[in-house]
Amino acid sequence: MTELSSGDGLRAEDVVVRFGGLTALDGVGVHAPPGRITGLIGPNGAGKTTLFNVCSGLQAPVRGKVTLDGEDLARHSPSRRARMGLGRTFQRLELFSTMTVRENVEFGVEARWLSWDPVSQLGLRASGRARRRQIRHEADEVLHATGLEPLADRVVGSLSTGQGRLVELARAMARNPRILLLDEPSSGLDPAESRDFGRQLRELVASRGIGILMVEHDMSLVLEICDWIFVLDFGKPLMAGTADEVRNSPDVQAAYLGKEAA
Repeated sequence: MTELSSGDGLRAEDVVVRFGGLTALDGVGVHAPPGRITGLIGPNGAGKTTLFNVCSGLQAPVRGKVTLDGEDLARHSPSRRARMGLGRTFQRLELFSTMTVRENVEFGVEARWLSWDPVSQLGLRASGRARRRQIRHEADEVLHATGLEPLADRVVGSLSTGQGRLVELARAMARNPRILLLDEPSSGLDPAESRDFGRQLRELVASRGIGILMVEHDMSLVLEICDWIFVLDFGKPLMAGTADEVRNSPDVQAAYLGKEAA
């Protein structure tokens, strides 16, 4: 079994995490290069979200190494990792429900300038007004790329769950990530919405060259759009391979997929 072409992107190697006497991750590694959708699957409690927390800087490992484009992230805070190009979404929708779609996406763009002069950010200087125009322009580009232009002026609280997931994706994309971690992005979507969401992810990867590492329980979505899949079981690596290899693995079927793999 030969892995797809590597490149740089996000790498986690030999990660170990313990909570008291519980070993949540035991020698786990993943690789998510640009230009590819990589899946991370396993039963509940397998350690998938814990690994995301290690990669994004929310959880320190006992052992192991995480790099982004070859740079060791051990000493970098979550905010620093985000500025370096590591984006993330969470299982729960974390949107501003009383703001419009456009405002939510503009917030993502503006977050890249948090250390910038606050007086200029408020548009009280000429340079600040130019920056505001630039923020709107970049938000418009993201709205177009994610197909959200028709909903740009809708209040987020009035949207369906599927539309909300797209807004969450757009806001994450507004920060220009190189690698994007998606934690159960199809949660709450019906089968049709899930297929549409998967198509949108493929188009974003193809058009923007980003890499996606996705934790997901919708096996139809994972097997349809992921180029490479890592499988965890009880905090340990079980296997890694293509969708067909994962689908046909007796070990994976026994641990997770079961009859759904047939």
